[in-house]
Amino acid sequence: MLQTTATLIARATLGPAQEIVLHAPELARALAPGQAVLVKCGWGLDPYLRRTFYPVAIDDETWTVRVPPGGDWGHAWLRAAPVGTQIDCLGPVGVGYLVPPGVRNVLCVGVGEEAWSLLPVVALAEARGLSVALAMEARTARELIPPARLPAAVEYHAITADGGSTAGQWADLLAGLLGWADAAVTAAPLAFYSQLAAAVRGVRYDISRGFAQALYPATFLCGTGACQSCVADVAGGRRRVCLRGPVFDLADVVT
Repeated sequence: MLQTTATLIARATLGPAQEIVLHAPELARALAPGQAVLVKCGWGLDPYLRRTFYPVAIDDETWTVRVPPGGDWGHAWLRAAPVGTQIDCLGPVGVGYLVPPGVRNVLCVGVGEEAWSLLPVVALAEARGLSVALAMEARTARELIPPARLPAAVEYHAITADGGSTAGQWADLLAGLLGWADAAVTAAPLAFYSQLAAAVRGVRYDISRGFAQALYPATFLCGTGACQSCVADVAGGRRRVCLRGPVFDLADVVT
């Protein structure tokens, strides 16, 4: 990992969240989709603990993070920090998404705020000339990824809960998309992965290792495995998510 100082160079409000663009070329070039960055949200020693962010855009010199609404002190500081602020960052943390060689059709599946972390892998797959489909669920249309944020060639499927169950919508949608996909990447709350695994088994009869990758939603304190605060039951036992993940094979998350 690298510890570096990033410069806040731009911000924008998109839906209920704020997006912050940070400039630090050395760290930006080291980041892969799905890896986390630990950001110090404050001056001096307060707050002591860093905040975990999964970039929603990565290029050669910058990366972009979404700061959600809420009462977190560190997030509030970051939302108010002026352009030009120097911010201490640590990353990349863990293992990110991989697009295996020989893949032609990539399915991205996301739920809620976690889905935004799929945008870098969407951009990577599309830049390689692959066919990409994105299926996303949000509580309301305002929380969906705007179609304008996606490359024009990406096939986009949006589901909104609007206070009701989305299980039926997902079942119908995944029945077609999982048969088309050569590989799948997903970012969602843990509860959704069991639903996705059932859909994969229904279409492909089993969860073949290497077919689907899942982002394990975790908040990291040290990012090195020393504190063991991110230990979870994955990959056949108790594992430190910051070292083995945060991206795992779906088979290791649901079995």
